[in-house]
Amino acid sequence: MAAVTKEPSFDDALDVESTLWTCKECYVYQIPPLKNESGHRANDWDVNKWLWSGKLVVVAVRDTIEIRLIDEGTGNLFAMCPMPAATSKNVDPVIDSSRYFVLRIDDGKGRHAFIGLGFRDRSDSYDFNATLQDHWKSVQRQVEADEMRKEMEARAATEPLKDLSLKEGEKISIKVNVPGGHKERPARPKPSGGGLTLPPPPGGGLLAPPPPPAAGGLPPPPPAASFAFSSLSCSRSNAICCARPLAPLPSSSSLATLASSPTSLASARWHRLSSARTVW
Repeated sequence: MAAVTKEPSFDDALDVESTLWTCKECYVYQIPPLKNESGHRANDWDVNKWLWSGKLVVVAVRDTIEIRLIDEGTGNLFAMCPMPAATSKNVDPVIDSSRYFVLRIDDGKGRHAFIGLGFRDRSDSYDFNATLQDHWKSVQRQVEADEMRKEMEARAATEPLKDLSLKEGEKISIKVNVPGGHKERPARPKPSGGGLTLPPPPGGGLLAPPPPPAAGGLPPPPPAASFAFSSLSCSRSNAICCARPLAPLPSSSSLATLASSPTSLASARWHRLSSARTVW
């Protein structure tokens, strides 16, 4: 009799395992029976004497989670804890610590046992718990998406299809914004009549000339060329020296006469100095 071979089905093809999280160090404890309904306590265990230590791997197979305890040296499977639903009590945290859990392991033949699971670092226990929660949240989102898809398919099967084709004579106008094309600038808003406006500047924008001097004001100063100030020294009382116009300089012919007569040259110097009068 020829052997019958079973062809792989579509459901078997969907049994794809995906590793969600791995911890290289975990500890397994032998725990006492549950004393009350409040929960397990890690304080009742002897946490310094563990039964086994090795690697923990969290694997997702479809919607089910499998927590596998693997010997890191040989790679053999020590125990496995299946978790079929988020409300399953196969993974139960203790009530007095965040680093310890109680696992319900199954050998696949109907036999099961409860063991204690512990992590050395608190961050590892947090990642383990967060991995489980994230998986069940993704499963819930997938269930909601499937329900929405079924509702849409049922609605599409009952409702008549809409005719979205163009009728005779109908046109579609599409406006396309071409980069660099001409764009009209929007008109600037005009100010309302109630707003405040400044008057225009006088004289076409030029400044007004200065006003004429008032009657009885100071007379204009004399020309600068008609005065020469002497640099006479003042006394220690810091008196103000007032200068008067100096006598005119002698002509070239007079200078020749003065140069020939020393007495006349000295008289001319004295006459020039005496013409400057100092007021104290």
